[in-house]
Amino acid sequence: MKVLHLASGTDYGGAKTHIFTLLGELQKRIDVTLGCFSSGPFLEEARASGLAVYPLRQVTRYDLLAVGRLTALVRERRYDVVHSHGPRANVLAVMAKARLGRPLVTTVHSDWREDFAGEFPRNLVFSRLNAWALRRFDRYLVGLGVEESVRALGIPEALIRTVRNGLDFDHRPPVPPRDEVLASLGIDPRSETVVVGIMARLHPVKSHEVFLAGAAEVARKHPRVRFLVAGEGAIRGDLERLASRLGLEGRVRFLGHVRSPDAIFSVLDVNCLTSFTETLPYALLEGARWGVATISSRVGGIPELIIDQDTGYLFEPGDVAAFASRLERLVENAAERRELGRRLYDHGRRHFTPQAMAKAYLSVYRELAGGGNGP
Repeated sequence: MKVLHLASGTDYGGAKTHIFTLLGELQKRIDVTLGCFSSGPFLEEARASGLAVYPLRQVTRYDLLAVGRLTALVRERRYDVVHSHGPRANVLAVMAKARLGRPLVTTVHSDWREDFAGEFPRNLVFSRLNAWALRRFDRYLVGLGVEESVRALGIPEALIRTVRNGLDFDHRPPVPPRDEVLASLGIDPRSETVVVGIMARLHPVKSHEVFLAGAAEVARKHPRVRFLVAGEGAIRGDLERLASRLGLEGRVRFLGHVRSPDAIFSVLDVNCLTSFTETLPYALLEGARWGVATISSRVGGIPELIIDQDTGYLFEPGDVAAFASRLERLVENAAERRELGRRLYDHGRRHFTPQAMAKAYLSVYRELAGGGNGP
């Protein structure tokens, strides 16, 4: 069986981790290629990780000649299934659908209605285009917790498959020594500082305001705590100003885009997520791989990984007081942090594997391709 996956080539964060992890596992079993519409770090990193990559050379996101290049690629290499990830790939795949003559699959990584929240012109145009495209696929692989957003498009239940994200817990990427990472962050490696972080794009859906407000409450009582905000986005300036108003100068550091998230996870004492909507984010799975004690809002598929008071702590989205009280508890108790991190690692390793994720995808491909040439 031959499957072509499509990505914009500008993907980062959890979407990038998902694509690389999934294709790395699928290529052990079938012929799989990653088509990238844009060149850049994503494409080069995909190549470096050993994936088969094909550049579709879209000059701008409005360059529709890429549709013709996609059609020619599928016909020449005779792919059985075409699988897209993200709004741009969705739209271009659907524009080519009639000429491709192949089943189309999409992975819905997040609530499509929130992807461009807070960006009025892009939200007006791209959300509508993505919704138009999303109604035209043959199958939908949907992350935990966002099934309702797909049903809202009128998609029949029979076409929707819910899948768990997976991650290889047995192989942590290499990172610099802890002391070196801490020093690079301006933290004295010899100190007893407790490091608390949030790894998420700076977007309204992630509710960084809750994180910062809770951090300010804890910071007033615990001077040895430092806070890291990793990620980039349009609201960075607003969040930096909020941190200043909350009195967090010198206590919180905005790291911007982090090329090696594992280096950050390797030094965190507490990993946080404050989103009001999610699937099962890789920011929590990657933290789990490092055994980091975790606090998260109770949304989407997160409770399947973070079992409240067992593998971590949950709070209702938007509840600053609940978030702050859980954070203060972990800041004060190193033994509890270690135990929660150990339980989280064990739970994640057992239940969120790349093999299980790939198996779910393969079952859909075989169904669509009538068995194809798969193993």
